[in-house]
Amino acid sequence: MTTTWTNGYQTEVNYTYGYYRDLSPNFQKFCLLLNGIDSPDFQENQTHCELGFGQGVSINIHATCNEAKFYGTDFNPAHAAHANQLAEHSKTEHYFYDDSFEELLNRQDLPMFDSISLHGIWSWISYENQHIILKFIRRFLKPNGIVYISYNCVTGWAANMPIRELFHSHFKFNSKSTNPLQKVSEALSFSEDLLKQNPIFAQRNPNAVQKVADLKQQNPNYLIHEYLNQDWQCFSFQQIVRILDEIKLSYAGSTDLSTHLDNINFSEQHQAFLNAIEHPIFKEQCRDYFANTQFRRDLFIRGKNNLTPLQVQERLRNTAFVLLTAKEQLPTNINGLLGTFNLIKEIYTPIGDKFAQENYRPLTIAELEQSFPQLNYAKILNALVILSHLGLAQPCQRLEPKQETLQQCHRLNHYLLKQASFHQNYSVLISPLTGIGIPTEHFHQLFYRAHFIDGLASASDFAQYVQDVISQLNWLVLDSDGKTVTDREKSLEIIQAKAQLFLDSNKLQIAKQLRLFN
Repeated sequence: MTTTWTNGYQTEVNYTYGYYRDLSPNFQKFCLLLNGIDSPDFQENQTHCELGFGQGVSINIHATCNEAKFYGTDFNPAHAAHANQLAEHSKTEHYFYDDSFEELLNRQDLPMFDSISLHGIWSWISYENQHIILKFIRRFLKPNGIVYISYNCVTGWAANMPIRELFHSHFKFNSKSTNPLQKVSEALSFSEDLLKQNPIFAQRNPNAVQKVADLKQQNPNYLIHEYLNQDWQCFSFQQIVRILDEIKLSYAGSTDLSTHLDNINFSEQHQAFLNAIEHPIFKEQCRDYFANTQFRRDLFIRGKNNLTPLQVQERLRNTAFVLLTAKEQLPTNINGLLGTFNLIKEIYTPIGDKFAQENYRPLTIAELEQSFPQLNYAKILNALVILSHLGLAQPCQRLEPKQETLQQCHRLNHYLLKQASFHQNYSVLISPLTGIGIPTEHFHQLFYRAHFIDGLASASDFAQYVQDVISQLNWLVLDSDGKTVTDREKSLEIIQAKAQLFLDSNKLQIAKQLRLFN
């Protein structure tokens, strides 16, 4: 057993409250299906595990809207306490611990898991803990079980690794403050001052100055956990493949949907070069050079069974999707590594119109095909993948969740809405249809609360409601130029415009279709 429970990991400052859809079992299964790989159907007796769950937002979202059981650990007791607190509000059965990875490995009360996920920890833990996690996966992952792992990728980090080392070294050795957040500020300022001296490193690496400037815009809590742990490592894709192959795991794809959008990311010449590479692992490794990949989000599976193209088409045709925004709010373009590309109006307009005509209920690709003979399966699928990549659509896990699941989701959604009156920690709500968190900005949470909890309906009532909340918090809204507004009437005018846009965007109707509230 290790003698120091932090084991080199930063625990002075708690982690941020982010939500990550990559950890959703339904999203993982969707990504596998896009890659033509079979995975177990949803069953009530499934079990899932998340290692290093941070504040526990993601694991609570997924435990609440799935009928499976969720286990997890984060050895920071403050994180584990927060995760359990959220679970108590939803009244979801949960098994969230503050065990170290070694303590979790040695537990005698764990089941076999259908999936084990670790987001944002592999690059930030010791070699010893990496070895323990490998033993844990080998012991507790079911055959055909899924592993999700994310990590810093050496191709995108190579030029900036010295910046991290400088930042970390000042934080550890040279800061005069005892406050960790102040130490972050001092380390960034020192790094910036050093690079302004134009040393040979900065001359040979002209992007270094911009990297430090970008870091200064980040949440300092995030920077502490991202950059300032004792252990910080980058890996190549083939290193991870080799490591996980030793515990019988095969690469199965990425949760980054942009990997299915080569036309906006790679030139025809680059695509031809990559497609000429026969070995799939080497081809994936080479993709990282063309994309300058900095962070990989990979899926592995214990026993890979490939589906035929016709099997994939049949399953995807019968997959229902929900649209998370009104048809009027659908984008007209998309950004890729090669620049900005227009989205074909003749494809996206009829798809948006069909969702609107059906009051934004879930629709399958098969239903869209029947409605639009001029749009073939491939075009519709590509459009839905792009909308899912942009966070504007989601695949459904089931259309009729159990009453208990609905109640769990409604309880936690109500709690999250109430918390929006005190802080902006949570930027997500829960849909039992998709099993994936619904990104929701702060004002929209307050609008939902005004309507679904307090019964208000008009934009002016919404504005007054939100103004009262932010006044109690001593917050100010921003005008179109990004300047703070101190005049109450002007503030109400800005909020009312946001509320009217919210109402015009059919957000309330979409929320009902997503079964967010009772």
